[in-house]
Amino acid sequence: MLSLVLLLVIMAILGVGVAVGLSRRKRGPFADRQFVSPWEQQMRALEASLGWRFVAEDQGFQERVPQVGRMLEADRSRVKAQLVGHWRGVPVLAVEVVFRADNVVTSEYRTYTVVVVPRPMPGPWVLISPRDDTVWGLFEQPVPSGDPALDERYEVRRRNPAFATALFGSGLPQALLHDPRANGVAIAFDEHNLAAAVPGPLLQAPLAHLADLLLDVAGRVPWQALPRG
Repeated sequence: MLSLVLLLVIMAILGVGVAVGLSRRKRGPFADRQFVSPWEQQMRALEASLGWRFVAEDQGFQERVPQVGRMLEADRSRVKAQLVGHWRGVPVLAVEVVFRADNVVTSEYRTYTVVVVPRPMPGPWVLISPRDDTVWGLFEQPVPSGDPALDERYEVRRRNPAFATALFGSGLPQALLHDPRANGVAIAFDEHNLAAAVPGPLLQAPLAHLADLLLDVAGRVPWQALPRG
């Protein structure tokens, strides 16, 4: 009789365990807050809002935008988080990275969010960065863009003068100066991709606005008319 009672008690305990497990599975693995950190909860919400997904595997940020990627100094551990997906039908990569900013006394590190989309046509690189954002000083010395209003707000760095002149003669400076989404944003025309970078972590960045900005820039530039060498 005692053994029968013990058997029934064990079966009841197992039944309760199975029911709880099924309940948690139905709600999803991140439904119970005690098993998920606040960062993970926010990341899942961001995934759902954008339709992008968080990935742990290296997405080749340094290879996609080598001019910006070299600021990581080959240290891939400074890529802290990555999201991949599509925006307006175009593949997009968003990463949280840590850049080094030099000054006279010491080196400090700053967190940035960078959104990357394919460049419609490959060609020379150009970096347009906010004048008050000193992290980009690790690049070559800035040069005049030919547009005084743009030079008042941004610094321009480029390798190919002919490409930069044609690019800025296409109406891009006026478009950036009148677009509130471009405020405080560094835009890189890398050889094969376009990138937009802003200070701050991934979860606080205006990712949709940055992706829209890049795609609008890509659609505005007369790629066929620009030098490619």
